[in-house]
Amino acid sequence: MRIARARTRRIVIAYLLCILAAVPACGSSAPSNGQSPAQPEPCTLLTRPIAAQISGDARVTNQATNVAEMESGYVACIYADATNEANSVAVQIKSAPGRVTPAALQAAAAFFSAGEPVQPFQPFPVVGIGDDAIGASTPGVAFIVFSHGGALVFVGADSTSRSASSLQAGVETLARRVAAAI
Repeated sequence: MRIARARTRRIVIAYLLCILAAVPACGSSAPSNGQSPAQPEPCTLLTRPIAAQISGDARVTNQATNVAEMESGYVACIYADATNEANSVAVQIKSAPGRVTPAALQAAAAFFSAGEPVQPFQPFPVVGIGDDAIGASTPGVAFIVFSHGGALVFVGADSTSRSASSLQAGVETLARRVAAAI
């Protein structure tokens, strides 16, 4: 009886882990019928040292490890300072069927800029990242949204100590690294 309970408990725990996306490979299979291939997990592309360098805050820690956001469809990796969340860096990746349209890219940029308390964002040029890219910044915040095949990617940073140009350079370097990995 104990063996049966232990086995049942392990099965239930494994099932819950799959539901919570703690084990991303559970139930995964190769894409078919024109679906986009699986994207790399954002936390394989963003690490604490990179986030600390971009944000200027050595106290950033991982606040979201490859968390699937159900409403938006993005999988997020977010490093932030728990005592000052204005210092953070994030990579979020969303798979889309087929190619990402310019309208979808604009909608993603509007989605991410709407969540920031500081407005208005000013565009900055982004060349050579993915298929198409939009960069935007405001004092203390910079982000790039880009497409690469069937992937829609957000790379963004907030900082209370870095200038907008420094944040732009940091997210551009990270975005290039992410685009090369996809």
